[in-house]
Amino acid sequence: MLKAFSHMLLALLILSVAGTVTAARLSVERMPELRIESMVLAANKVSLQQAATKVKQSHGGKVVKAETRNRGSRQIHHIRLINNGRVKTVLIDATTGQEVSP
Repeated sequence: MLKAFSHMLLALLILSVAGTVTAARLSVERMPELRIESMVLAANKVSLQQAATKVKQSHGGKVVKAETRNRGSRQIHHIRLINNGRVKTVLIDATTGQEVSP
């Protein structure tokens, strides 16, 4: 009796996990924006940390803020630094690593 109950419990657990995985896969298929976001994240060849390091080396000063924002269909790293008491923001394209104009 206990063995049969254990087998039944195991079967229910397997079905539950399989159903959860299938439901998650179907929800991603129905929500293309999740796939697009994943592709955008994968397309960023230059990380925020890499961009901040590059800007600090090329412009000097101290990085005080760094964040990634959307600009249309592109991801842009905004790096703010202070150099000789002056604040400067440098924009870096997250895909190419090139500096872009504001």
